[in-house]
Amino acid sequence: MKNGFLITLFFTLSLLVSLTTVLAETVKISTGTLPQGHTQIIIQAFNEALQEYDYTVVAVPAASSQENIDNVISGKTPIALSPLDVVAQHLGPENDPDENLLLVGGKLIPQALFCVAYKGGNVVTYDDLTDKQETPLKISVGNEKGATARIFQSMMKLDPELKEVEFYHEDNTMKEINRLLSGRRDLVCFITLPDPENELIQAVMAHDELLFITINHPSFAIAKIGKLRIYDIMEVAVTSGFLGFRQTQLKTLVTWLGVVVNESKVDKKLLDALSIIVMNPDLLPSNSLTAKAKWLFKKAVSSIEEVIN
Repeated sequence: MKNGFLITLFFTLSLLVSLTTVLAETVKISTGTLPQGHTQIIIQAFNEALQEYDYTVVAVPAASSQENIDNVISGKTPIALSPLDVVAQHLGPENDPDENLLLVGGKLIPQALFCVAYKGGNVVTYDDLTDKQETPLKISVGNEKGATARIFQSMMKLDPELKEVEFYHEDNTMKEINRLLSGRRDLVCFITLPDPENELIQAVMAHDELLFITINHPSFAIAKIGKLRIYDIMEVAVTSGFLGFRQTQLKTLVTWLGVVVNESKVDKKLLDALSIIVMNPDLLPSNSLTAKAKWLFKKAVSSIEEVIN
């Protein structure tokens, strides 16, 4: 009799779990061109957090940052992970007259701009980009609708002197670095999570003829969405050092990845749930690179603001 009760209880619980799984609503999140490893960490964190609200999360990759935000605007996905500068370009009465786009919870994780130059070439510092040139400087910025191209669009608006340049659009950054070494490019730029273990960063730092240029024009720090600063000028590690000490640092432009939603495509329950989990400082696993990068940058930004205030 007891065994029969236990068997019945087991099947009842299994049925309830199955029903919960079936009834959970699937939420699509457009992830753009984030590296697979980082996408996995972020989406898994969102999935675990949203399961408490009866949602399951599915990642939808996109070919570019523009396609990523277009997915949200069109309703293909109600949510996207997007750089703040890309979000800013689509807010406002011209691009979003019905105010459907909403940035939820502010800054999620940092992304840094890295620009590679050839030692002894035409570009050694950011000032070289704004100097008078006989011929436009050739700058590789990846996909025409990608995050790196978009950040240069914003930079040119913020610094009018950044104008005598010609952009090249090639998805293969390593190939473009070889073109830089061959004299066909003056600068090769890309955006990624600030990680000294990144293969591209390691390749540049290991090469005797290559360097990352400093990008620290003060006008970039004034760009905002409301009161939220889009860019920070900060030092990022480009070598691992020894046990995390004596790392080589690069001062460059840092933007942030945020969560943007189409309000017309999400109900109140989902929007409230998203707001709660994105604002949770413990959303990402504490031992993950994404969480460590966010913590370090938040700490640095707070220290800078304390000095300013």
